[in-house]
Amino acid sequence: MNDELKEVLRVGENRVEFVDFRMFEDRSGYIKENIYGINVAKIKEIIKYPDPKEIISIHGKSDVLEGMINLRGEVIPIVNLAKWLNIKEPQDPSITKNKKIIVANFNNVTVGFIVHEAKRIRRFAWSDIKPPNDVLSSQYENKIIGTINNIDDDDKEKVLLIVDFEKICEELGIFGTENVQRIEKDMSNVKISRKANVLIADDSSIARKIIKEAIKPITEKLYETKDGQEAWELLNTLYESSNGNIKSMVDLVITDVEMPNMDGFTLTKKIKEDPRFESLPVVVNTSLSGGANLAKAKSVGADDFCTKFIAEEFVRAVTNNVK
Repeated sequence: MNDELKEVLRVGENRVEFVDFRMFEDRSGYIKENIYGINVAKIKEIIKYPDPKEIISIHGKSDVLEGMINLRGEVIPIVNLAKWLNIKEPQDPSITKNKKIIVANFNNVTVGFIVHEAKRIRRFAWSDIKPPNDVLSSQYENKIIGTINNIDDDDKEKVLLIVDFEKICEELGIFGTENVQRIEKDMSNVKISRKANVLIADDSSIARKIIKEAIKPITEKLYETKDGQEAWELLNTLYESSNGNIKSMVDLVITDVEMPNMDGFTLTKKIKEDPRFESLPVVVNTSLSGGANLAKAKSVGADDFCTKFIAEEFVRAVTNNVK
């Protein structure tokens, strides 16, 4: 990783880099160029789309799952992103001649996503990222989790859409339903002295649903927020209504990292640097697996770190921090 990228990913700075990729859509003869993004931290590499003969077919699976490829000895699933997004691809092969596979790793799973073109890397503040409005959410069937407006593209201002890649993998069963079922089973067996009040911050509806179901057996009250800024504002509201005793309202914060408005590392840092909230346990629960992200979580004061949908990690992190 070069020094510039290290600076971008420095924790608590509320900055992020995305790979800007394109998907071309045939709209009754008019070709629309759609702009999407994926966090650089999730990407292992970007490779040329292989010869179709190299793609191993998977019979009986969704047609969104294109097949499997052998990537230097590792067999990985390949997702047809156009089909998942309900994009009608152009018939003219010259339009998609730069087709690539973005090889991503999250939740300890490696997956390839077929895109029509990988354009460039863009740097943003997390505060530049906004949740999609109701119209966009409906149009994309809740498959978009963030938007960045007014990006410069060929001297025109356009919108970049952030895809919910976790939703793709959950829908296709790539994460494995056994992991989610095991989390729920193991949490139901947890013994605690009293049920806890838990605040969740996560922009993915799929992730929030899984977390809510998992911690239901140990939860008295659940606060659900969609990003770090919303969680921070709620904590301040709860503090005011608690007469200065936040622990009477919240026992545990579980936060994602990648979120609009404010990321989870920044949220954690703000909590731990504020005398009103510093005693609150914070668990960072993210799809960004790996030692580097664990180190980032520790550096901002997180009490624990776990990779999303990995049963033993989630159960350990939550039970260790609910008193």
